[in-house]
This record gives sequence, C-alpha cells and structure tokens, in this order.
Amino acid sequence: MLHMKRKLMMAAAGGLGGPVGVFPSLGPMPLLLFPAPAPSRKPIKSINLTIKAEIKPDTDFGDELIEIETSSNKYSVDGYEILNDDVEWREDTVPRIQITLTANDDYYFQSLPKDKVTIKGGAEFKNSKREDSSTTLLMDVELQALNTSLHDLTNVVLTEDGIATWDAIPAAGSYEVRVYRDDKAVGAVMTVSTNTCNCRERMQKGNTAYTVRVRPVSKFDSKEKGDWAESPSTYIPEEKAAQFRENPTGGNGEWVQTPENGKWWYRNADGSYPANSWQQIGDKWYFFDAQGYMATGWIQWEGREYYCADNGEMLTNCLTPDSYWVGDDGAKINQ
Repeated sequence: MLHMKRKLMMAAAGGLGGPVGVFPSLGPMPLLLFPAPAPSRKPIKSINLTIKAEIKPDTDFGDELIEIETSSNKYSVDGYEILNDDVEWREDTVPRIQITLTANDDYYFQSLPKDKVTIKGGAEFKNSKREDSSTTLLMDVELQALNTSLHDLTNVVLTEDGIATWDAIPAAGSYEVRVYRDDKAVGAVMTVSTNTCNCRERMQKGNTAYTVRVRPVSKFDSKEKGDWAESPSTYIPEEKAAQFRENPTGGNGEWVQTPENGKWWYRNADGSYPANSWQQIGDKWYFFDAQGYMATGWIQWEGREYYCADNGEMLTNCLTPDSYWVGDDGAKINQ
C-alpha cells in the first residue's frame, strides 16, 4: 500500500510537470503547488462623470436621452434609473436619476464625500450607497430643471409674527429678502435657501407698517437674479415690536446652565423642559437626553443617526467632523 501511494503521488507530479522533492525514506516526492494569492484591491477615491441630457417637457419617461460618460479605467457606467415619482416629464420637473457604477477588477469603491465627486454638465450629486462588497456604487444625481428660467414670485406675504413667506419656484437655489419700513430699507439684504424668512430683527420699531421684497437667485447661475416682488404692508403695534426686541428668534423659553456639571438645558415658557426628545429653538434643532440636558455628537433616533455640534445644533447637508455626510434632514447618509 505504501508503494502504491508513492506511485500515485509521483504520477500526479508527472501530470503537473513541476519539480519534485526527495523524502528520506520514500525517494522523489512532488512539491505541493499553491495558487499565488490574489493582489489586494485598490480603493477608488474619487468619481468623475460627464452627463449630457436632452429631456423635453410633456414627453413620457423613457423618451429622454441621457448620456453618462467617464474617462476612468477604474470603474464603468452601467446605466441609470429614473427616481421621479411620475410617468411624464413636466415643465417644472427637476429630473432625478440613480446611476450604477461598477468597479473594474482589483478596485473597490470607498466612502466618498461630496467634494470627491465631480459631475460635468450641470448635474448635482446628492448621495450614494455601496453594494456587492463595495464593487457597485449607486449614485443619486439631480439634473438641471427642464425650465431654468426664473418666474416671477407669487403670494409674497409678511405675517404679523414677522415671518415672510412666498411660493417657491424650481429654478431658484436661494432667495434675497429685504425689509422696508415706511418704504425705507431696514438693514442689509438677507439670503435664505427656503421660501420663508424670519424678519423680526428688522421689525423692532412699533406703530408702523412694514413690507418685504423678495427676489429669486438661480440655482444654475448665482449671478442670474429675478425681479423683486413685494408683499402687502403689515402694521406692527408697539407691543408686538417689543416682543420682537425681546425675542427676535421667536423662541418661547431660555437656556439654563447647571453650575454643578456645566451642562445646558432649555426651560420652556411654562417651566417645562424637553427630555429624550428633539426641540426646535429658533431655526435650529436640538436633542435633549433623558435627564433633559442638551446632547452633542451622534444621536440614535428612530433607526437613523443625526449629528449635533458642540453647541448642540443639529448639522444638515454637510460633512461631520468625523467625515460622514448628513443630508438636508440631518440624517446620516449611508454610503
């Protein structure tokens, strides 16, 4: 049996055609051959794409022409999927697509912050996620609105609480707001990214009338601005102006610091305080722990993660200090 076993091993060596070794008691024996280890994969640290889109209003999804190209030899473009909840392209549609990228052999996608993604053609990168052991990257991208012109603003209103509102338009990336008292400008122009603006800081003189003028700024070219639209006048009595002077942000409580531990908490106007919950104070969101103290860092809430800065403010649409991206709602974007 020993002799037969040796002959089989030697026959295997002959079949391999490789060198043989010598065992002291058995004579020539084959060396065992192992495949060379696969080289480690290299990370893809940036994305560069060029998107050309031809989309006509009043046409069906699928009739559009969208070309996505890259000059990289580390990954390829495998197509796109439309994310819009509709079946037809409309004049006010902002097209949203999800692009599929596949890493080439020996590469993988690492987590990519927004500043590592470059898209030519007027598109904007929103977020991404990795699949298939990081060899697939799904990128959500927003294309230019089908109509990039700035329409006139409508329904501009200044409320008695000092809040200006108006109807948003798709082509606007921001709005400029200016407060007037008796037809004279009060303070500098304010710039906001939504269709609402707190004007209380500029409405602190009572027994007089105020108006606001608002104009849109193009999201595609910040130098392009629309026409000013003015609200009807709003009379502010002295008692309301006194409230604006005392509390220009519109909150109804006060911050309190505990001397023993230096921690901050918020006392509402009725004496209560938030605990284990979020609370909006002014135009910022804060989280308070079970003891009612203001929390900082990462917050786990209803299956999602949020980040609060050292001053307690929840971060939105930015990179956190530990290099994770959070979206417009403050939630961490998993990539």
